[in-house]
Amino acid sequence: MDLRGKYTHIFFDADDTLWENEQYFRDAEARFTELLADYTSPEGVQQMLWEKQEDNIPLFGYGSKTYMIGMADAALDLCEGHLPEHIYYGVKKIITDLAFHELELIDGVVDTLEALQGRYKLIVATKGDLTEQMAKYRKSGLAQYFHHCEVMENKDQRNYLELCAKNDLNPSQLLMIGNSVKSDIAPVVEIGGTAIHIPHEVVWVHEMMDMPESDRIIEVNEIRDILKFLQ
Repeated sequence: MDLRGKYTHIFFDADDTLWENEQYFRDAEARFTELLADYTSPEGVQQMLWEKQEDNIPLFGYGSKTYMIGMADAALDLCEGHLPEHIYYGVKKIITDLAFHELELIDGVVDTLEALQGRYKLIVATKGDLTEQMAKYRKSGLAQYFHHCEVMENKDQRNYLELCAKNDLNPSQLLMIGNSVKSDIAPVVEIGGTAIHIPHEVVWVHEMMDMPESDRIIEVNEIRDILKFLQ
């Protein structure tokens, strides 16, 4: 599919598309599982944490702060309402390390953005905690390539329609690039847009779903490959 000349704007997901993210959450989960090892099995800890995360996301959104609340809730339940001091401070240390980890750009991102800059209006379209996502955006050093960064409440059809309206685009003019089928691909094609899927080796279970069938979905192996369709 040749996309050259068809779009004026290109929207990029951030976490695990421009920079590494999910692996740090997996590492945090492993540390949390070890911290609660005396209370139940690793599978039991992971299941409890998953349930608490699903409960809290609709209330508090996405990001490390919600993860901290989920860990605290899970730890409190596993400790039967009596949270030992070392567990509390252990959770706090895990989340602090998660929130302030070094930001690692994914290979090929800078070269790709340099090749596209000036040809299109490049915009980051991410979701999560506004303060946290903007801090990562500024820390990444990639702001020089983008017109601006949109931190979305969620990434469903309604949010993408709002994104189109905000940028004076018809949904058919929306081109989204990202790693999550659930957040970056499916809702985009459902409203009539086009999506390029760049898989990441680590996928958050909350984001897992089967790839929908559509002739407006392009699948590539790495971010550099999008240049085949856009240059």
